[in-house]
Amino acid sequence: MKSGFILGGALTVFLLFAVMLTVPVYVIVSTFASGGEGNSIVLVPADGTARVAPEVERYRDYFEKYAEENGIGEYVEILMAMTMQESGGRLADVMQSSESLGLPVNTITDPEQSIAQGVSFFSGILEQADGDLLLALQAYNMGGGFINYAHEHNNGEYSQELAQSFSDYQKDKLGWSVYGDPNYVDNVMRYVDGFEEEEVEYVVGDADWALPLLDIRITSEKGWRTHPVTGEPDTYHGGLDFACSPSDDILSVQKGEVIEAVHSNIGYGNYVTVKHADDEYSRYAHLSSLRVSIGDSVSQGESLGKCGTTGSSTGNHLH
Repeated sequence: MKSGFILGGALTVFLLFAVMLTVPVYVIVSTFASGGEGNSIVLVPADGTARVAPEVERYRDYFEKYAEENGIGEYVEILMAMTMQESGGRLADVMQSSESLGLPVNTITDPEQSIAQGVSFFSGILEQADGDLLLALQAYNMGGGFINYAHEHNNGEYSQELAQSFSDYQKDKLGWSVYGDPNYVDNVMRYVDGFEEEEVEYVVGDADWALPLLDIRITSEKGWRTHPVTGEPDTYHGGLDFACSPSDDILSVQKGEVIEAVHSNIGYGNYVTVKHADDEYSRYAHLSSLRVSIGDSVSQGESLGKCGTTGSSTGNHLH
């Protein structure tokens, strides 16, 4: 086994790839980076252009129409990014706005009606949040009660930790196993280009493995969790989920041979497994398309395919 770490500020992230083959299972803990200090540029939300799938882009006229009607024309790209996270444009209730009317999920069956209601609801939430975009985004996912909670517990400001706290509070209060998505803001903003740059310290150095994406953000860690698709509590997540968008290439972490290149609509969806050495493998799941075949030799950093949401998945990501 290999071990290592990346430090981002005070955050230590262990990047693990779980490999589940029909032969013995190996969990590879890879050294992605280690060594001396340096500086890096991270991205923070600003005005930008949404990177969305054609299934969402086809509704742009509706987003522009109803955003203008609600006085939030400058938020068209954000609304489209929200829709990527909500449905990827694959459901009739594209903005998943039925619940904002007090109706069961996916009651709305007309995409235009879904957008009209979703935009109207977001406009009201944005006003309630005094124009704080991040607070409004999380409230779109968790309801206006999140804004009140923020005022009571965090001076009216958004934070991911606050979203997690509110989710836990609501789960205990309602007796539910799942309440909202505490990572909703990050999950939406990954679809928006044009971020402002902010310099942060980081740790760099030699590494046996490279990163599987150009930009790394973990959205679900390895271990026990509530299943995001079924809602079943205490299910084991045998790997890490990384945020990505459909335009992102999925990169091989090290040179090796492709031993699996599977097209599937279930489980891992489309996935690739690369053998790097004896008892050392990496697997890349939920890809939208594959660029390699079984038997191919790949180099470190070579594209294996594109980020996707195939198989058992709630949105675009790399597992």
